[in-house]
Amino acid sequence: MVMEFFPLRWQDALDILLTAVLIYQLLLLLRGSQGIQILAGILILLLAYWGARRLDLFTLEWFLESFVKSLVLIIIILFQADIRRMLSRVGRQAVFRYGYSEPQVLEEIAAAADSLASQKIGALFVLRRHGKLRDYLESGIPLAASVTRELLVTLFWPKSPTHDGAVIISGDQIVAAGCVLPLTQQAGLDKSLGTRHRAGIGVTEHSDAVAIIISEEKGRISLAREGKLTTDLSRTQLLHALNEIFTDTGNATGGWLEKLYRLFEKK
Repeated sequence: MVMEFFPLRWQDALDILLTAVLIYQLLLLLRGSQGIQILAGILILLLAYWGARRLDLFTLEWFLESFVKSLVLIIIILFQADIRRMLSRVGRQAVFRYGYSEPQVLEEIAAAADSLASQKIGALFVLRRHGKLRDYLESGIPLAASVTRELLVTLFWPKSPTHDGAVIISGDQIVAAGCVLPLTQQAGLDKSLGTRHRAGIGVTEHSDAVAIIISEEKGRISLAREGKLTTDLSRTQLLHALNEIFTDTGNATGGWLEKLYRLFEKK
């Protein structure tokens, strides 16, 4: 018996690739949530239906058949919140530019840091770059708010429940507040550096993120990047440093492959 193989068109390869990416991103979206448990339950029922048909278990097959016929509607109802969140993320990343290429976002961050420093209110901003910060996001309070100096100052007000944690910013969005970060284990650091500074340095050792730390005792602004700390920055110096990091040509534009990755990237 001669087996016939159909030629694989480039459209077929693209179709398989996009479908695999979509399924993978859906699994990432559901990972760690109740959605993955619901999905597992649906798969078990589908296997039971398949087994009932193979073994001619007519009553069980009839009972599960109505469920299978309404599967699409059931999935939409059960996963409506996850679907809405996924579509919102994909649409926002497809329409708006990724990163901090909009100057007003960095200006708002620098202005908030300056305001907090002048009032000697301790704060810690984490600015996401390419790496994922999911572990730290899950330790805080989820937000989906535009970056404004007023909101950033409010989140670190002494009586605020998010005062002692870190705020994580991605693009033009504040995505979480009150986050717990890993402390650096560097030897030889200035002993006067407190937990907030050590956490700011620590997150930049474990990721490519940038951290802005405002000292509560001295009202000084510091910038941590790649495990290194730059202290005593003015508002102008901080804004200049942020512009150099986030508005370079490669980060603002990037190749088409990088843009495709970012479109499907999970925050």
